[in-house]
Amino acid sequence: MRIGELSTRTGVNAHQLRYYEAQGLMVADRSPNGYREYDDTAPLRVKQIRHLL
Repeated sequence: MRIGELSTRTGVNAHQLRYYEAQGLMVADRSPNGYREYDDTAPLRVKQIRHLL
């Protein structure tokens, strides 16, 4: 899923998701056009990060 869909599913701003990635808390693959592609476990990881905050 792309960052917009992950943002919608989790209620977390896309800017925050990019910040989590920059801090090494999340990993996103890149599609050939450069878009971030998150796997199916990403919503759970975002939920865990938010819980720890």
